[in-house]
Amino acid sequence: MTLPARLALLLLPCLLPGLLPACGDSGDAGETSSTTAPATTTGEPASSSGQTPTTSGDASSSTGAPPSDSCIYIKTESECAMATDCTWKGVVQYTYGAQGCGGSIANFCVDKTPTGVASAWYREVDGDAQVLEFGYTPDDLGADWQPCTCDGPLACLCTSVTESCPARLGEFCGGISTQMGCSNANVLGDARCAWLSVSPEGPLDANCADDAQVELCLPADMASAQTCTPPAYTFGSCAGFNQEIFWREVNGVVEITVACGPQPIGFTKCEADDTPQQPDECSCRCL
Repeated sequence: MTLPARLALLLLPCLLPGLLPACGDSGDAGETSSTTAPATTTGEPASSSGQTPTTSGDASSSTGAPPSDSCIYIKTESECAMATDCTWKGVVQYTYGAQGCGGSIANFCVDKTPTGVASAWYREVDGDAQVLEFGYTPDDLGADWQPCTCDGPLACLCTSVTESCPARLGEFCGGISTQMGCSNANVLGDARCAWLSVSPEGPLDANCADDAQVELCLPADMASAQTCTPPAYTFGSCAGFNQEIFWREVNGVVEITVACGPQPIGFTKCEADDTPQQPDECSCRCL
């Protein structure tokens, strides 16, 4: 999915006429702005407030002590308008939760003449993570702000500039509990999560279990690929079965899933030629 299409999904509030100018120009200070029940969200919703909270005046900035004319700590539009070198603009704010990634516009007082490349930053606000993506590299942030890295909150993976962080994809995808949220969970513009049905087949004993399949959001390569049309009833005849079958073992339980394109990470593909290493449970998803 291209970045413009991705931001169009995330930034629906930008389509309101009143906000359109605030997110139309990314070139200046304003920004374009195992199988258990599905994992519950580790939600890190950003603050819904468009204002920056009060910060201590002696906090050191990302490049030293904040200058006395720092724009970012001006809290109101009227005060910002009085600052010669500052302007009131919308900045893209990201959230992450059970619905996946979300985006909105937060109003901030920013530098009129920004420099540097686009960057993402986060801070704690009332116990939650606030993640913002600037179209430049601000040099007047205090010590309460940290650059988004793979060690940051999961909402950092929703931005268009944070690295891909493969070690956290399982956590990132696993915290999403809806198919739509899973389908829209992009990392650096690429789909990295797939909504798949997983059936627990019990211990490695060549027997199929009667446990119900569970729909899960799983990290996957080629997550948006579609190489076949899944049948309405996945337990179809093995003859002509056009879905790929995958297996993994989690805490002594063999789990089986099928896919039409996505390659779930952490699973092994079931091959037509049986091997001693491949469990007989691979045949549990067709009849």
